[in-house]
Amino acid sequence: MTKNLGTVSNPIRAHSGGGKLIREITDDGERPMEDKRDTSPVTMATLAKRVGVHVSTVSRALQEPRQDTNNRTTLMIRELADQLDFQPDATASRLRTRRSRLIGVTVPSLTDPVHAITYEGIDKQALSRGYSTMLSMSANLNDRSPSRANNLIRSRVEGIIIQDTFEGDLLPETLRKRHIPHVMCLRKNDDELSVAVDDLLGGRLAAEHLAAAGHTEIAIISPDSSVSTGRDRVEGFRRRMLELGTKIDDSRIVPAGFDIASGQRAAETLLGWPKLPTAIFASNDLTAAGIMFRLREAGISIGRDVALVGYNDIEISKHLPVPLTTIASPLHEVGARSLDTLIEVIEGRVPDSLQLTPRLLARESTLAFVTLNT
Repeated sequence: MTKNLGTVSNPIRAHSGGGKLIREITDDGERPMEDKRDTSPVTMATLAKRVGVHVSTVSRALQEPRQDTNNRTTLMIRELADQLDFQPDATASRLRTRRSRLIGVTVPSLTDPVHAITYEGIDKQALSRGYSTMLSMSANLNDRSPSRANNLIRSRVEGIIIQDTFEGDLLPETLRKRHIPHVMCLRKNDDELSVAVDDLLGGRLAAEHLAAAGHTEIAIISPDSSVSTGRDRVEGFRRRMLELGTKIDDSRIVPAGFDIASGQRAAETLLGWPKLPTAIFASNDLTAAGIMFRLREAGISIGRDVALVGYNDIEISKHLPVPLTTIASPLHEVGARSLDTLIEVIEGRVPDSLQLTPRLLARESTLAFVTLNT
């Protein structure tokens, strides 16, 4: 059969995502084509040419915080940058502005949900303000050496958020002497700018909840006083219980860390007491979880034989075998506000320390007692 060559239709060129030409369709079928379009990297000059503005206008639009704006040109630039997947050259930007727009964060561990959630708040807020973050984890939980921030300082961070401070920590003084802006986060130091939860109030809320259920035989599980969070929670709890007519002696305080294993060891100590307390205030949810696991192994009913209160309201607290009554800390907000406060310092302002408000979340680990006394 003879093919009619009298007419040849125009080829149809098909495109794929990402801007590459995949094939050319003609009367003879498909054949691959070479992509001859411009594949050079998208730069600020590219954006400026497309929008019809100066490169400096593009630079300002992309460096300002990504918050709502009524500036039509700024919106156009940002929309185009997103469409073209524009990636700024961080090194060139630092050389040009002499600013790293990098924030250092020291944390004891990201396996602890409290510090992980708080850091997430820092990092997300940093991104919204045009900054990046860099982490440094402590070599150990009692690392008092300022050297733990050396990598951050060498990386030319503009400031440091300290999540792992405690009594005797040498890092804040070192940063102050080197004129490096810094903020305490979660934990407080009387001599330093800080953003934290009002843990004195949190302790008081826990005390009021247990006192309302009629508890007077209470044990407190907490780390030593070198960590401000544990210290303030215990102090707030004991003060409020005393105001309500019950004195908590030092002998009723069992030292423990901030993890499940520490809680299990603390519960073992309580099981060795001549008489088990009717209520336990643990200054951390993971510690409370460890206490719950060990006491249940010993045949003790949490919420009926013993009331248990934790602190922070991490995700696991409501999924434990007995959902945990706890003091909810706004951890994500603490992180975000720490970032904002540090930027104020970097920009030459003098902000005040902040304390955010916790709240009580009553669940099954105490509600049987509350029901009996109402």
